[in-house]
Amino acid sequence: MAKTFYYSPSTPTITDGTIVSGTFTSSDSIVNEHRVNDDSIASAPTSINSNDAIRFDFGEAKTMDFMALYFTAGETDNVTVYDSDDGSAVTFNASRAATFNEGWTIISLTEESHRYWYIHFASAGTFDYLAEVIIGNKYEFDVEPDIGNTLGEEYGTDIMTSYGGQEYANKRHEPKTTWDWNWSFVTASMKTSLESLNSSVQDHKKFVYYDETSYNYVRMTKPMAFNEVAYNVFSTSISLKEQLS
Repeated sequence: MAKTFYYSPSTPTITDGTIVSGTFTSSDSIVNEHRVNDDSIASAPTSINSNDAIRFDFGEAKTMDFMALYFTAGETDNVTVYDSDDGSAVTFNASRAATFNEGWTIISLTEESHRYWYIHFASAGTFDYLAEVIIGNKYEFDVEPDIGNTLGEEYGTDIMTSYGGQEYANKRHEPKTTWDWNWSFVTASMKTSLESLNSSVQDHKKFVYYDETSYNYVRMTKPMAFNEVAYNVFSTSISLKEQLS
């Protein structure tokens, strides 16, 4: 599987409810349902039970091809993804019946355009560890970045020095991985794909970067700029920073 970005095209409105017999009905059954789409994997909604569901309203029809779920601990359960255009009558899109490991799980969707998207919980018990859901578009790299890219660490340590010259360290958080790379040959179609990512996440929306080994929760630290190096051929660079929560 190629290196891939997973991101949401816009921020949806969250409504909790239930799905029974193909119909979504809003309710207050889930506690803190907004936590599933708050750009944080630090906390999860609670009181998710059988037939509970969360609706993601994007305001207009959006074409989606994946749903990413982040779990703070292992979970054995069944989830179903639905879509609709009226916010009530739902249509099956995809399902996942499995043991979900801690970390990110990607569910591939049937690529369709709808305003409303849903995650439905079919548990006989409670669903406790789902901290974040991203519904959106994936971008698989057309070409590998140039050779000579940078993989680094940003330490979260404050160093203070006393009058006597003794140093004291205050560790605020674990190190964050950083990625910096260049593409020197970007086609017009690849530029369009990267511009979609650029405009959707900017420097404030978190997304997932799959590096062919692991899924990394990241933020883009600066916008991509495109330089035309030949007719319909561009170059650009990207900088990412790992997000710990």
